Amino acid sequence: MSLIEASTKEFGNITVFLHSLGSFCYRIEWYSKMTGTSISLARIKKGKYIVIRKWAAIRGLTDVSTEFDRANQAFIHLLNNVDVVKGKDDLIVAAKQHCVNLFAKSEGLKPISKPSLPKPRLQGAIGKQVVVKSRLGNSQIAQGMLLQLIGNQAEIQVNPEHIEAGQLRQKFYTKQVFIC
Repeated sequence: MSLIEASTKEFGNITVFLHSLGSFCYRIEWYSKMTGTSISLARIKKGKYIVIRKWAAIRGLTDVSTEFDRANQAFIHLLNNVDVVKGKDDLIVAAKQHCVNLFAKSEGLKPISKPSLPKPRLQGAIGKQVVVKSRLGNSQIAQGMLLQLIGNQAEIQVNPEHIEAGQLRQKFYTKQVFIC
């Protein structure tokens, strides 16, 4: 794996890297100096993509990965799960736009001039302790660390006292969590 120097760019406390993994494979990495975490989209081979979140060692969390067979699904997952903690909105948008440009170039797509880059509502809670409540909001279902957003699900590493059936990581269909 080699770093492509001209593609490295800093946006405040965010650095975006492009790595070459071979002739047709690449890795786009979003690194946050503030939290020490990174999230990467890697094209392993044609039709196989993986998004990996590496947590700072001090957090004591195992890395999270999700596999995709379509490039656009993997890229949307990357953008929805980048670390936005203590980042200015204009810098985050610029960093996401840079990722869009790297992705389009790496996939051989036409340049995307005005992408829609909404900030998912739960994105700022990634890596924080959260509570998942019932749809009516009157009872707590689980409490733990929000690891990633997968479509309309939130994957949470559940606190030991809230584990059901021995599953440390659980997915919940929700668009709302409560920060502890």
